[in-house]
Amino acid sequence: MWLGGKTRDAQGYDLVGLFVGSEGTFGIATKIVVRILRKPQAVKTVLAVFDRVDQASEAVSAIIARGLVPAAMEMIDQLTIEAVEDAFGCGYPRDAAAALLIELDGLAAGMEAQAERVVQACRDCGARDVRAARDEAERQLLWKGRKSAFGAFGRISPAYMVMDGVIPRTKLPYVLARVNAIAAAHGLRVGNVFHAGDGNLHPNILYDPRNPGEEARVVAAGAEILKVCAEVGGSISGEHGIGLEKADYMPFIFSEADLACMRLVKDAFNPTGLCNPGKIFPSNKACVEVGPAYRPHPIEEKGLAQRF
Repeated sequence: MWLGGKTRDAQGYDLVGLFVGSEGTFGIATKIVVRILRKPQAVKTVLAVFDRVDQASEAVSAIIARGLVPAAMEMIDQLTIEAVEDAFGCGYPRDAAAALLIELDGLAAGMEAQAERVVQACRDCGARDVRAARDEAERQLLWKGRKSAFGAFGRISPAYMVMDGVIPRTKLPYVLARVNAIAAAHGLRVGNVFHAGDGNLHPNILYDPRNPGEEARVVAAGAEILKVCAEVGGSISGEHGIGLEKADYMPFIFSEADLACMRLVKDAFNPTGLCNPGKIFPSNKACVEVGPAYRPHPIEEKGLAQRF
């Protein structure tokens, strides 16, 4: 069937959004229509350096409060900065507690004025240094540090688990403190990389799978972090989805009635359970006991697949 219409806002139920958000449990997309956007006339990238993470968090709110909507607003903490500099030498100060990378795009007219307002907002929040990329080469180098952060963790840890939670931007200082405290309580290190403008956090819990019991501590710490995100009014996923890894944390944000309603919708699209079986919904095998007991899929019963 074809979902959606010839305009962006089609009449009736938003079945496109429903299908896209189903994580493959409603079927398979065989054709997709997208809208191509023009490249912006101008781009300005600003790097702000802070001695405290809470200052960087406050700068995010201050920029939004000034009516500015950057194309991107990314933050990395000190552990991540060290990893990035060891790997690529992108020009981030190693002793900074946090670095905020802000990018503006749009019409050339007024771009410099917008950038000045961003710079002033960061300075008002205690930034020790704020500078704009001098040219495209420097801009690309700064973004290389941010975009390569996950790979750079390989220099300081043999493995890591990427978390994905969302929180209100005003809760950034509190939640980051809790994330670091949770990791420390489990004897682990964490490097924080996140889309600060969206309140989308990516704590990367570093560990060594060769150490007995360490992986279990990582999973436990991850669950605690996501619970904190839910408790402050956020969510357990911003962009990575639920899948198998977070299925048992769904009760952090949904009631049994919510989950039952979702199952009814799933059964309408996927009555035989062939599409991405075992995903999204919690099972009684988990620490959070809600919903019916997990039923193995026929291919599992034949020994052709295994649920992790």
